This record gives sequence, structure tokens and C-alpha cells, in this order.
Amino acid sequence: MIDWLKQFRKLTMSLIALLSLGTTGAKAVEIEKHQALLFYDEGLRALFRGDDEAAFVALKHTISLDSSLADAHCVLGLLYGKHERWKEAARAFQSAILADANYIEAYCELGETYLIRLARVTDAILPLQKAIQMDPDHARARRLLGTAYFRQSQIDEAIAELQSAVKLDPFSISALYTLGLAYFQIGDFEAASLRFKQILERDAFFARAHFSLGNSYLRMGRMAEGQKALRTFEALTQEKEQITHLKRILRQDPSNVEGWFQLGRLQLKRKMWDVSAEAFEKCIALNPQDIRSYEALGYLYFQRKAYENALEIYSKVVERRPNIATYRNSVGGVYLMLERYPQAIEQYQAAIRLKPEEPRFHLNLSQAYKRAGNHASAEEAYHRYERLKNEKK
Repeated sequence: MIDWLKQFRKLTMSLIALLSLGTTGAKAVEIEKHQALLFYDEGLRALFRGDDEAAFVALKHTISLDSSLADAHCVLGLLYGKHERWKEAARAFQSAILADANYIEAYCELGETYLIRLARVTDAILPLQKAIQMDPDHARARRLLGTAYFRQSQIDEAIAELQSAVKLDPFSISALYTLGLAYFQIGDFEAASLRFKQILERDAFFARAHFSLGNSYLRMGRMAEGQKALRTFEALTQEKEQITHLKRILRQDPSNVEGWFQLGRLQLKRKMWDVSAEAFEKCIALNPQDIRSYEALGYLYFQRKAYENALEIYSKVVERRPNIATYRNSVGGVYLMLERYPQAIEQYQAAIRLKPEEPRFHLNLSQAYKRAGNHASAEEAYHRYERLKNEKK
């Protein structure tokens, strides 16, 4: 049995004993409310440590002792939502509102549950309107209400709410995208394309935005741009399908080094840094001689400006393949960013000895000399770069 539950049962028995001795009325209510708060606190602690089962038990005890604790109802609703028990979640948010008629977040949660999870669009509108009445600057409520109006084909109302949502939260991709769709719906393709482009400036891998932008361009007669956007959509969709396929393979065969590498490569392309790093680390753990994974992980760290991590990884690459010029150049680049110029110069010189005809190595060496304050050597290296570049033309 869970330790905290044992403790609360002891507390309950003590309370019963007190009541049997004549503790009645207001004092009994006060004791119950205090016990409810203890259960609520334990419910939050259980959530924090990831014990959802214990959290369910504690929160239900809380509500049974004191149904006026709106926060407990709302947290229970969120917990039901985590487990995709959406009808129960909706009932919990309704109970939170009954306990506190001014609980804005409970109205928002109820509205979102109806709108997104239960597809009861009409039911979503009233709680979201209520939230906005209490706080006109509530960006999330505006976004959800605008989305509900859009799904009800109330396009003018949708545009008004979504414009407000975007003004309140300019970084809401969801609000921008639905606003773009609303403009597209009324034939304002210029306004629609503007919103889709704003999304892609923030997230170039949002496939649906490329699709909608492409269709907007086609409707505007900008055929080449429209076809390009649609091709990008197709490529991103295929990549996403590949990622899903690779994850399925790796669940069945976690020791598949090639699968992990290909997954990491696709995730790296999409700038999914953390999961990509995990994939390459899996490759290295399974095959410590897999140079591709070291190289990719070093590049990832370099892109994230984690230069010390990049140096550690690239040094292992050079240790295993000391005669590959591009690896020496990569190590030189890390030293350059760390402002360790003598080491950067040494690595660039090593790269040039291995592949003297590569112009970019000389350019990098010139930059290292320049930052180290050796301008004469920097100019000499730059002249070599210019000569080699011209010879390659």
C-alpha cells in the first residue's frame, strides 16, 4: 500500500475519533477542509513525481471532502486529459466552474476539450466567450474561439477573434494558420499567403503551411511559386513518413545502427536537436567505430554553439581518422569559435597538408591568423585562397 495513503488513513481514524467525542458542526467541516487540502497537496506531489495513479486517488479524495476546491477539479480534469479520458475531463472542468464561476482557465480548458477532443464545436463557444468576457486580453481563449467560429463557418467572427489572438500573441502559429485559412476561405489570397509566410519564417518545417501557401499562390496566378511550395510540402511529408517508419523499425529492433543514423539525420535536417543527438548517441553506443555518427553529432553541437561538446566529439573523429582533411578543418573551426587561435591554426595547417588544393582551408587559415593578430600570414593565406579559387573556375 502507498505510504502516504497509510498516513492519511491514520489521520482519518484520528478525525473519526475526534468526531465521536463530540466534535460537530463548524469544527467538523473545518477538519474536513483541512484534510482535503492535505490530500490536494499530496495529489500535486504525486503528479510532480509522475505517479498518476496516486494523483488520481488523492485528487478524488480531495473533492469528496471539499467540492469547493476549484483547483482540484481543474487539475483532475488535466489529469483525465493526459490519459485521453475526455468526457471525464470535461465534467471535471465543469465542476471547477461550478466551484468558482470566475475560473478563467477552467473555461478555456472546457472550451478546448469540447472543440479539439470531443468535436462538440457548438458547446465550446459559450465557455470561451465567458472567458473572454472576464479577460478580453486572453490570447488563448481568443484563438480557441476563433477556431470554433471557423469550424462553424462563421468566417467574419473567426477573423475578428484570430486577429485579436495574433495581436496578443504574435508567436502563436496555430492562430496564424487558422487566420490564414479563414482569409483563404473568403478569397483574400494575398492576406492568406502573408500569414502562411509568417509561419514559415518561424518554422520552415510546418508542412501544412507550405501546402496552403502553395495553393494561395496558385489562386493568385503565381504558378512557379505555388508549385515550389507544394513540392516542399511533398518533401516534408515524405520525411515525416520516413521518421514514423524508422521509429516503428527501431521499436522492433533497437540495435539497428543504420536505422538510428537515418533517424538522426532526418531529425537533424529538421533541427530537432535533442532527439537527433539521442539518435546519434545510440549509434555510437552500438558501434563506437561509426565515424558518421561522431561527425554528425559534432556538427549538431557546432550548430547549437555547444563548442566544448563539439570539440570533444570532433577530437574523437580525428583520433580515429587523423588523415582526413575535412575532419581537421572541422576541429579548426571549433577552436576558432573557442578563440583558441594557435590550435585552430595548427588544425587548418594540417588540413592543408592533407589537401593543399582546397581553397576554403586557406580561407579559414587566413581568418585564424587574422584573429590571432598575425596580419602578414593572414594576407598570405588569403592570396593562396584567391589563387586556388580562380584556378577552380
